[in-house]
Amino acid sequence: MVESAFNPPLPSLNALLAFDAAARHESFTRAARELGVTQTAVSHQIKALESELGVPLFRRSPKRLGLTPEGLAWAAELRVIFQRLRDANVRLRSQTLAARPVVSVTTIPSFGARWLVPRLGKFMATHPNVDVRISASEHLVDFGLEPFDLGIRYGKGGYPGLLSEKLSDDTWVVVCAPSLAGRARLRNPADLKRTTLLSDDHPSAWSSWFAATSHPEPTLAAHSQYTDSSMLVEAALRGQGVALARWSLACDELASGRLELVFPDEPPVPCGLAYYLVGPRESFLRAQVVAFREWIRHEARGLKAAPRKRRGV
Repeated sequence: MVESAFNPPLPSLNALLAFDAAARHESFTRAARELGVTQTAVSHQIKALESELGVPLFRRSPKRLGLTPEGLAWAAELRVIFQRLRDANVRLRSQTLAARPVVSVTTIPSFGARWLVPRLGKFMATHPNVDVRISASEHLVDFGLEPFDLGIRYGKGGYPGLLSEKLSDDTWVVVCAPSLAGRARLRNPADLKRTTLLSDDHPSAWSSWFAATSHPEPTLAAHSQYTDSSMLVEAALRGQGVALARWSLACDELASGRLELVFPDEPPVPCGLAYYLVGPRESFLRAQVVAFREWIRHEARGLKAAPRKRRGV
């Protein structure tokens, strides 16, 4: 192996940690709070790092802290390096300190909060010797680099290099809080012009629903959009409007009566997306992962159940 002629010494690890925190927070104060040091200490560390590297890493102004092009490049590299170090720290320490088998699962936040976590107690009750670690993130993990056994992905399928099995397709349903349904007197889709239409960030969701159900879309209705689908359900629960929600995220609230189907005679409209359980082949063979797969497949049968009409309709 030929060594590079340019081989400068590594900068101080403490300085790199301070820079990474400041870059993520865009604030010396918040970085200091995370690291448990003073703001002055963070500032000194970063000034020393800039001096050693010979480039400015931040643009400093009274109102805003911004990264220079050099700072952006260092921040991007360090974010990956430190995240892998944190993941290795968790993985290796858990292997050393705990002999208990662990299932590590990554999922999108909305599905994790609205569907997976409320049911997870059943798995824990029937498998008391297995620990479960859930990571909720929009980030699409690389199973070759990150310590996860399984992922629950929401999409159209096709995950190269991974084993996958479909858990369930998903549909759109029109829901709202019972108090709003009574107050707005929503008898047919034309009445929606009198309320606020809530949706997630799925492109043209309401337009697609009106087209699929052969109803004209009201032109004067107010709209509110949420990039997080769980927030959409929460807004509907608060009576802030009528939501076009995913059945998977609203089914528990419908079953409890906290939400109701607005037009129960209208069939649910397919989203065109489904939930898939994915993971490396070797993960699928581990006993604790096999147990989790069997459990979640059983639970996911409820996702395939068609929405029922309101009682008395």
